[in-house]
Amino acid sequence: MSKLALLGGNPVRTDPPPRWPLHDELEVEAATRVAKSGKWQYGLGTEGTELEAEFAEWIGSEYAIATINGTETMTLSLKAAGIGPGDEVIMPTTTFIACPLSVLLAGAVTVPVDIDPANLSIDPAAVEAALTPQTKAIMPVHLAGIPADLDAIIDIADRHGLIVLEDTAQAQGAEWKGKKVGTLGHFGSYSFQTAKTMVSGDGGIITTNDKALADLCRSYRQFGLPQKEGNHIYGVTGGNYRISEFVSAILRVQLSRVDELIDRRIENARILTRKLGDVPGLHPFTLDERITRCSYLSYSIRYEANELEGVHRDTFLKALASEGISMRSGYTTLVHEMPLCNGENLRPEDLKRFSGRNIDAAKNGQFPNAEHARDHTTIWAVQNWLLGDADVTEDIVRAVYKVVENLGALKS
Repeated sequence: MSKLALLGGNPVRTDPPPRWPLHDELEVEAATRVAKSGKWQYGLGTEGTELEAEFAEWIGSEYAIATINGTETMTLSLKAAGIGPGDEVIMPTTTFIACPLSVLLAGAVTVPVDIDPANLSIDPAAVEAALTPQTKAIMPVHLAGIPADLDAIIDIADRHGLIVLEDTAQAQGAEWKGKKVGTLGHFGSYSFQTAKTMVSGDGGIITTNDKALADLCRSYRQFGLPQKEGNHIYGVTGGNYRISEFVSAILRVQLSRVDELIDRRIENARILTRKLGDVPGLHPFTLDERITRCSYLSYSIRYEANELEGVHRDTFLKALASEGISMRSGYTTLVHEMPLCNGENLRPEDLKRFSGRNIDAAKNGQFPNAEHARDHTTIWAVQNWLLGDADVTEDIVRAVYKVVENLGALKS
């Protein structure tokens, strides 16, 4: 048995993970093309509008509206749906700050609920329990490329007349029953920040199949200006949230190779599942049969310490990192713990938008699945590791087995 690197042995891997983001001369040529054109602002050139058309075709939506980032995609969508002060938006407590922040920026109230441990996304039963007359929208978050249970969420929304805003930042290209996520609700929200499937540093896109909502999103995106064939004139308090021609050109290149990279991640995920599936205590997520494509922004594993001699997940991850394979434990702060969402440190003028239900829910332990996953069980191998060749995948497997074989040393 080889000695753990954490305890002075030689690591399994010394090379860094595969490079991310992936890029080549095509991105350089795209940026150069825009620079030479002198048309750098959205609407002066054609990169932004062509990106929107190409993305809408790829994702399967009628309309796509490009913006500066994936936070504003959600904020503008909520505003276009007429959601504002006093309205409540239900979302999973396990998500990034951008989700609750977008609700607050729209002037509404964030209502976090627990997650389904099978997919780390919003628990439909918890959504039903959180409904009030003030509920106006549900925000399912498709984490790590795994779609939420959209059948259940959309059924709830249809029965109660609610807006569904899908946060698809981590699931670009994933499919639910043959349709890409982001096209089944009223809105899809996409981010192209550096840790996403398509990357441009920043940038975002809203998708919708409703022309009126699309027109309103465009107006909110650009100073409230009327849109061609739109039936409203300067009717909203919009800002300047346009994407640039530079970012659009980069994203068009990223879009041209996105399916190839998703397929590579899927294949490497299959190999990991086959080779790690029999390791006690490490349980690769089993996908719902209605998920016809998981885009694997991360490879998700459920860690069970009681099957691994009681070694805590964080100790396991530390040993694994010493072997040259770094993995994450997911989000460290849940929405119901964030001061902006639980009533702490709010200004007096903001308190009127706050629902004390969030504090009550936290005190009454209404987030057991999310807290247990965050503190004990979630492991994510980020997409860098899923983009390597066979040698990289084999290093992951070798490192995991090495740590498992040395659990006794981690306990001493």
